[in-house]
Amino acid sequence: MIGKVWVAMSKLHTIGEVASTCGVSRKTLRFYEELGLLAPDYVCPSNGYRYYSEDTMHMIPILKYYKQMGFRLNEMSGVGDTANYFYHQQNFLSKLTELKKEEERIQNCYQSVSDWLNLLNEGVMATENDISDISLKYIEQDYYYFMEQPFEYDYKKSIINITWINYLEQHNSEITGPVVLYFDDYQEKAAGKCQQVIVTQKPCKNNQHTLPLKDFGGQMYLCMYHRGNPGESSEKYAHMEAWAKEHGYTLGPGCYERFVIDYWSLKNQEKFVTEIMIPVAK
Repeated sequence: MIGKVWVAMSKLHTIGEVASTCGVSRKTLRFYEELGLLAPDYVCPSNGYRYYSEDTMHMIPILKYYKQMGFRLNEMSGVGDTANYFYHQQNFLSKLTELKKEEERIQNCYQSVSDWLNLLNEGVMATENDISDISLKYIEQDYYYFMEQPFEYDYKKSIINITWINYLEQHNSEITGPVVLYFDDYQEKAAGKCQQVIVTQKPCKNNQHTLPLKDFGGQMYLCMYHRGNPGESSEKYAHMEAWAKEHGYTLGPGCYERFVIDYWSLKNQEKFVTEIMIPVAK
């Protein structure tokens, strides 16, 4: 009897041997045991030493691969106990659904970070190259979330807009890119007489778009950068109006102010960059 036990034990591996062979720590093996994922084949009653068979060791690469596929340890229960591939099918279908949602979340994060970096680069370029020329641009048509609000020429309140952010969060809607303010009369805006504004911002790619959308673009715009305090841009409107008259263009009636570098990035208003955009027709 003793000989048979010795032969059986000689085919088992110590926890240290298993850890070294399979590239895991002893602590990990004990954690797998606590979770019911990988039980030792024999535990010595006198000293608590753990021993593992070859078959049990072969479960470790399977657990590693499940981890690579994105499964959490608490989702691996039963991986080694099933005799039917149906268990794996259900597991994989459920995980694919979860990973798809995570992929969309990461894509939204990537888009938002990329768009913000592009804005900073645009603002730095406009500042370092002293870009102050008036230009004609065709803006591709797009669709933005929007909200109409009272406007008191408090730009910080309109740009870092708590009401706007709360509105988006309540509808699980994520945005990217600059805040763009729309005024329905560029002359009143320049004169400091506008009392209403429409806050707009681009939806992230993977939003459900449950909120109403406002179209933006799809036409020519007269554009000009304003550097500094966004509340001191009236002179730019006068320059743009004179340019349009000289070149035979009709402006407006509305206008957009697109905030390239603003309160979201800096506190120093002198370094702010705003792009004024007025629809134009020949």
